Amino acid sequence: MRTDIPATTLVCVDCQYPQLALRALRLTLEQCRFPAVKFFTDAAGVASQLDPRIERVPIPRIASVEAYSRFMIKELLPHVATDFVQVVQWDGYVINGGAWSAEFQDYDYIGARWWFREAGRDVGNGGFSLRSRRLLEALQDPAIVVDRAEDLVICDASRDLLAARYGIRIAPASLARRYAFEGDHPNLQAFGFHRLFNFPLLYDEAVLADVLAQVPAGGFRSGEALSTVRRLWDLGRIEEARRYAKRFRSEAEGAASLVGELRAEFEEIAAALAAASTDLR
Repeated sequence: MRTDIPATTLVCVDCQYPQLALRALRLTLEQCRFPAVKFFTDAAGVASQLDPRIERVPIPRIASVEAYSRFMIKELLPHVATDFVQVVQWDGYVINGGAWSAEFQDYDYIGARWWFREAGRDVGNGGFSLRSRRLLEALQDPAIVVDRAEDLVICDASRDLLAARYGIRIAPASLARRYAFEGDHPNLQAFGFHRLFNFPLLYDEAVLADVLAQVPAGGFRSGEALSTVRRLWDLGRIEEARRYAKRFRSEAEGAASLVGELRAEFEEIAAALAAASTDLR
């Protein structure tokens, strides 16, 4: 049975991986019902593949974190008629519709806990997040400048201003842990999640292979991709770890991005895999 999410528009903004973004929307809609669902993309070809519940909203191509952040902070508001917006991305969506709680809407913003921030300012992940319309309106304040990733703008750089001028409330970590997980201790009973490196916790080899086959060449060379390899190794899924370590190395070296800390981490993982493989180094 699907869970009703009241007064909320389901939103995904994606011009890079539209097929995977549609997958995230479909999986979310298998778990939940929303009054409105909007997919913002420049990919005209997906129109014929849309679930009838999903409205495609054409936008100019978004090709950078900066452009995405500006859209989410300054340009999303006119498209939202409900009291809340549930944001999903291709690698972050609902996994347990039954874990929805009305408490989530007691706040203007809730996302997964940031493991790298101090207590009291450690809720903020934007890739899977619930935001109030009040917040979207407050973000139009000219004093709020989009000079970093949008979740950092909201939950760090402009957090105090939003609270003082507009009474914006960000959920506490205790509630955020029930809402979603990212890089913190995984709560597989949470409402949702974010990040590719959590896919091995949720999916078997076949599903993971299908998803990664849809990530085009050159898209598997980041630190997050390498963290996915590490997760597979930690889970004892050695053959998969070997396969994706080889893909990571090929794409990272091809882009001349396998340098510094990223290379050091890769070499550490390659060494760990050496007992099972001799062709990674």
